[in-house]
Amino acid sequence: MRIGLAATLFVTTQLVALAPPVAAWAGAQDVAKVGHPPPLFALPDEHGEVHALADLLGRPTILYFTHNQCHYCSQVIAFLKRAHTRYESTDLAIVTLNVWADDATFIRRYKEAFDLPFDMLAGKDLGLLRSYEVNYVPIIVFIGRDGLIRHLYHHYVLQEDFEQSTAEIVEAP
Repeated sequence: MRIGLAATLFVTTQLVALAPPVAAWAGAQDVAKVGHPPPLFALPDEHGEVHALADLLGRPTILYFTHNQCHYCSQVIAFLKRAHTRYESTDLAIVTLNVWADDATFIRRYKEAFDLPFDMLAGKDLGLLRSYEVNYVPIIVFIGRDGLIRHLYHHYVLQEDFEQSTAEIVEAP
């Protein structure tokens, strides 16, 4: 089947019109890097309440990217829960981002399955996924009080590295 030039141009322009603006996510400064500020986002939780990363800057923060079918992620959830318990008297913020969730359904299922005591946000956002280079999960980002990314783990983190990274961001002035 052959498609005429006019039809090809129409389809192409429609796809381009649907694509997100490149300037919103393509700049090198917008990609998460150790020693740089994290790319900002504002995403809803399972109740529709929007949480903005900008509101957490100045606090030690752990961002955890996951999804409902990640089996390794259950190990990281255990690390996060222990950190939550150990540092609950501090200002440590733990935010989980479900990269499959664009509504409350996946968030509720995940939170119930793992009994999460911290926020989970709907992370199925193209700009967010590109900014944090989410090709697989888990991804764990440690942000210091100074608002800079201190550690960035793609896919696997040892318990001792997780604990050391958490202590570093919580205990640093």
